[in-house]
Amino acid sequence: IFRGDVLERSNAINLTLRKTGGPLEFEVGLFHQDVDDYVYTRALETETRNGVAHHFLVYTAGKARFNGIDGQASYRLTPASRITVFGDHVHARMKHGDDHLPRVPRGRLGARYEQSWGPLSADLELARTFGQTRIASYETETAGYNMLNATVAYRIAMGTRQSLELYARGTNLTNELAFSHTSFIKNQSPLRGRSIAFGVRHGF
Repeated sequence: IFRGDVLERSNAINLTLRKTGGPLEFEVGLFHQDVDDYVYTRALETETRNGVAHHFLVYTAGKARFNGIDGQASYRLTPASRITVFGDHVHARMKHGDDHLPRVPRGRLGARYEQSWGPLSADLELARTFGQTRIASYETETAGYNMLNATVAYRIAMGTRQSLELYARGTNLTNELAFSHTSFIKNQSPLRGRSIAFGVRHGF
């Protein structure tokens, strides 16, 4: 059972490959972590009332291993346009027992197109978050989802160092019902539906 004086200790290896300059730029990172006393929640007891399972959770510490990859690559089609692909994935497991670690995010893969016309710019982004089926004993599987976002911005120069940017940002434009596997209350609190935000940025 979790004690307040437990400290996580890890041995980690990180490798990054990066290219900058020219029309093609990319960055890819690989990581490996062995963690001692990794703090996580496990089910102490499960009770079913009125057909609904209620889990009693306890924080505990154990040995865990994480392997992952993340990165992005972009190609400049013209001086004013660029396309980017990005993604990330993590594989996590306990080094003892036969259960999976809880609330581990699933892999993601997406693409973004950016275009500018002088002070006016816009981007369109589509990302796929895959479903999570490697779950702890008390969790439920989480379905994958697509997320379509877009931004339009207008930049106003204010001298040599300052600028003002007016923007509109739309998220989840397809209004897809989506759940985050990392949330304790994912079923009661899905991700935000279609929304549009307007804002101002001041650079100096």
